[in-house]
Amino acid sequence: MPELPEVETVVRGLRDCILNREIEKIESHYPTTVTNHTKIKSLPSLGRILSIDRRGKYIVINTDAGFVILVHLRMTGKLVFDGLCSITGTHVRATFHLKGNNKLCFDDTRTFGKIKIFRQGDSIPDIEKLGVEPLSYLLTSEYLKEKWGNRNAPVKSLMLQQEVIAGLGNIYACEILYRSGVSPLTPGKKLSQKVLDKIVVQTREVMQEAISMNGTSVSDFRRVDEKTGEFQNFLRVYQKKECPKGHTLRIVRIAGRSTYFCPVCQR
Repeated sequence: MPELPEVETVVRGLRDCILNREIEKIESHYPTTVTNHTKIKSLPSLGRILSIDRRGKYIVINTDAGFVILVHLRMTGKLVFDGLCSITGTHVRATFHLKGNNKLCFDDTRTFGKIKIFRQGDSIPDIEKLGVEPLSYLLTSEYLKEKWGNRNAPVKSLMLQQEVIAGLGNIYACEILYRSGVSPLTPGKKLSQKVLDKIVVQTREVMQEAISMNGTSVSDFRRVDEKTGEFQNFLRVYQKKECPKGHTLRIVRIAGRSTYFCPVCQR
C-alpha cells in the first residue's frame, strides 16, 4: 500500500500536471470506486482545481466550485496523467475528464481504492479521525508517551494506527524501528522518553529521505508519469535477509503484516 512518501510524490506530480485545470466530470468504471457524498444527485462540472494536498495517505483536491475530492490509493491504486489515457486498460476504475481533452486515470488492480466527493465545509470523517503528521512539529516524544504510555501492544502495531500518526505503514515502520534500534515487539508502555525521542527523529529522517527519492516501489507503486520511486534501493531491513551489519533478520507477523527486524541491532 502506498504510504506517506508515495502519496506525497503523487501529490507533487499532480500539481505539476493538473493544478488549475478544470474537471469536467469524473467517470466511474467500477461500482464502488467513486462515491458522491454531496446532496447533488447529478454533479455539474466539478470546477477548476485550486489546490492538491496530502493528509496522511489521502490526496485532497479542492476546486473553485466548492468541491473536495478525496482519493485513497489503498493497496494498488495509482493516478496516471496522459493526454491519451483511455478506459481500454483492464484496471482503470475511474477517469477524471479535464477541460482540453486531457484525462487522469485511476488505475487499481485490486479495486480497493476510493474516490469520494464532498462539498467544502462538510464533515469528512476519513480526514477528521487522523493523527498528527510525521513531519509536523506536533509529533514529539511527549505526544507518543501520552498515546502509547499505557499500551501493551507492540510498538510496531502502534505505529500503524493512523489516528495517532497519519501516513505511516508497514515498510517505513520497519525502517524507522531499525534505525532507532528498537525491537518491533517492545510494548508501548516500556518505551522510555529517550527511545521515543529516537523514534521521532528517525521518523522524520526516513520520511524526508523517502520523499526526496520519490517513494518506494516494491510492488505496484508508480508516480503520475508511471515511473518508479527509488527508495527501495536504500531499504535496510524491509524484505532483506541481513541487516547492513550482516546480522540475519527475523520476520514476524505483527498487526497482520510481515515485520522485518534485526534481533541483534534492535533490542
